[in-house]
Parts: sequence; C-alpha cells; structure tokens
Amino acid sequence: MTLGQVAVAVGASPRWVLNALTRLGVPRRYDEPLARRLALATTLHESAALPLPRAWDMAGRILAEADYFKDWQYESSDGLVTVRIDLPRFFTNYQVRLAVAHSSHAAPKAPGRRPSLTGSAVERARRYGWDVTLLDSTLRETPEQRLRNLHETVKGLEAIRTGGRR
Repeated sequence: MTLGQVAVAVGASPRWVLNALTRLGVPRRYDEPLARRLALATTLHESAALPLPRAWDMAGRILAEADYFKDWQYESSDGLVTVRIDLPRFFTNYQVRLAVAHSSHAAPKAPGRRPSLTGSAVERARRYGWDVTLLDSTLRETPEQRLRNLHETVKGLEAIRTGGRR
C-alpha cells in the first residue's frame, strides 16, 4: 500500500497519517494491518476524546482480543467509564474505505516529473492537428507587407460598417 491508500483507508489526509505515525513512533511500512489499527485508533481518538497514543495502544489490544462480529466493551475498574465499540459497523466502514483505497480512484501518482513540452508552439499545434498554413504564410511576409495587409483589412471593415457609404 502507499501513503495515499493508507490515508483513504483510515479516513484522514496523508499529512495527518504522517504526523500521527511520527507522533506514535511507528515505522512507515504502509500495509493493511497498520491502516486497520490506525483507523480504529482514529475512531477512538475522535469519538472518545482519547489521546492518540492511548487510542493506538487500545486499538492494538482491541484488535488482538476482540470478536469482530460483536461489540467490544471496556469498563474502568471504578465503573465510572465505559467504552463500547460497535465492531461490525467499524469493520464495515473500514472495508468500504479499504476497497476505495485499492480502486483506481486512489491509485498512486506516476513517479517523476511530467514531461516538458518540446518544440515550438507552432510545431506542437501541428502535432495536435491544427491547420497553421495561414500563420506560416503570414510569418513569411515582411513587416511592411503585414502592415499593408492590416491596413487593407481595416479599410474593408470600415466599408462593411458604413454599408459601402462614404
């Protein structure tokens, strides 16, 4: 997997994933188990307002011991705090994001720079299929000839505007 695919699977931006992995001290080996654990840690971090390192540890424990088809529940020793996670719903949402991450829409970019444009603008226009014969013939004329043609064109336009009247 790539960073972009992990980000889609987690439901976060690539920058957030990089910052989270740096904060957690996790090596950047982008694979599916990392994405699954980070997605669950993100859910705990956002929904239960747990600090990300604590959510990361809890996500590892949940994935190690939980039945994926039942809710997971944790109750503090004093009974004041209860955390319940609907694992079937979490895994359904995660699998959808993972499928999108592996689809062509989230495909990684081609490496390297885009090729630069080669040749003059006229050559590129010809290769594209444009007819540049009028441009070529105009460029072959001297500046005096171009100015004379422009003057004749302006006179013709004036005649059209006045309807041939003087």
